[in-house]
Amino acid sequence: MVVNGATAPLANGQANWTLNSTQPATATITIADATGRTAYTGTAAVNSGNQTYTWNGQGNDGTIWPAGNYTLTATAVSASGQTTAISTQIQAPVDSVDLTQTPPLLSVQGQTYTLNQIQQIVR
Repeated sequence: MVVNGATAPLANGQANWTLNSTQPATATITIADATGRTAYTGTAAVNSGNQTYTWNGQGNDGTIWPAGNYTLTATAVSASGQTTAISTQIQAPVDSVDLTQTPPLLSVQGQTYTLNQIQQIVR
């Protein structure tokens, strides 16, 4: 399932997000651990539309960060200097669905999401 969200697990040396930019731009990417400590900051070229961003778990100082949930924040500026909106999504299996809640809640890798946050269901 693909949901709007910025928190993805780092497992086996890899964490993945889908970035969606409104136009080509240079993005500043910041990745923080569950306590809010910055693990990585860098820049990346982004195109208009969806693209995958993969982090290998290595911090700016070369430290390999432990497995766990990490949150990505992206801000971007186009070639003309305009601020560009970037949304983040994650793809992961659904662990459980709580139908006793209104609206129902889906548990995905330790995070909960409502049905309106679902962007796509994939196999």
